[in-house]
Amino acid sequence: MNTPLRILVVDDSALVRRLLRELIENDPDMRVVGEAADGREALARVAELHPDLVILDVRMPVMDGFETTRQIMAYNPTPILVLTASLNSYEVDITFQMLGAGALDVMEKPRMGDTVAIENARRTLLRKVRLLSRVKVVTHLRGRRNKGSGSLLPPTEALERAKQRPPTSLSQPLIPIVVIGASTGGPRVIRQILAGLPLQFPAAILVVQHIAQGFSGGMAEWLNMSVGLPVTIAKEGDRFAPGHVLLVPDRHDLLVQPTGTIHLSNQPLLLQRPAIDIAMQSVVAIFGAATTGVLLTGMGRDGAVGMRAIRRAGGLTMAQDEASCTIFGMPRAAIELGAVALVLSPDQISVALTQRIKAVSS
Repeated sequence: MNTPLRILVVDDSALVRRLLRELIENDPDMRVVGEAADGREALARVAELHPDLVILDVRMPVMDGFETTRQIMAYNPTPILVLTASLNSYEVDITFQMLGAGALDVMEKPRMGDTVAIENARRTLLRKVRLLSRVKVVTHLRGRRNKGSGSLLPPTEALERAKQRPPTSLSQPLIPIVVIGASTGGPRVIRQILAGLPLQFPAAILVVQHIAQGFSGGMAEWLNMSVGLPVTIAKEGDRFAPGHVLLVPDRHDLLVQPTGTIHLSNQPLLLQRPAIDIAMQSVVAIFGAATTGVLLTGMGRDGAVGMRAIRRAGGLTMAQDEASCTIFGMPRAAIELGAVALVLSPDQISVALTQRIKAVSS
């Protein structure tokens, strides 16, 4: 018989704590082992109970969610799911600071009195609890960057593939383009990679991040505050531009028209939206060997087929190494499919991207 997952619920509202307890303990494989009403109390309860997961509010008295996350990850590293009551700029800003400090994922609190919303939240909550509770976190995540990184092909050989095949014709000058796909643990790694690129980066960058509905705008704002390249949410009809980062909005898939313009689809083409596979395949169909694919941490297989399409077209593909991944599922799937040329740490990805784009631009 499996031991139930042990959850600590931290929220300054007793009503929210009671609701979360009820939602969690309806599942026989989970139980709430403790509660806390503020960040300082949460630190004591984590040290005492050693839970499998902490569900952590953003705005609390005494100590907010960001500082609480920092302290937990420094002294008692534990998987953290961020729970926010609002999508206003203040809470979203703190939410992404928490993700940057080591929290794994985020979801919006269920709306009280709305039975449909509560049921949807219950399904989402239980799925995230199951996934995140099994993630191994460490005290200093940055210390994992340089462990065990390597390449499946020598970097120079992989970079030479850049000019093998011409792209489909389009009505704008061809530019190199980088497509980055990520899921759980991705925002922190994406920030790290983008911050490592030169300010005059001569390629367009498209980021496809699996994230809860309503949070993509906040992610763009958070990245803009911490990286040198401009970051915006992709809009219908946009074009790619060198040195500019476009983030695919949540609940949409990004497709590239033959003219090179962006089309956003809100039709469920695949189970996950935005889908990394769809964006990568659509981009490489237009930009061909000028496309570089980067697949980062996350569960599942999204991105593996897209990475294979890029590699078959003569583009370069990179995957995050296992040592630095929160969850190695997506990179592993792409590697097993034979779709990855380079397996690198986040810092090494920044360097390889700079070298790659210099090669295809010369």
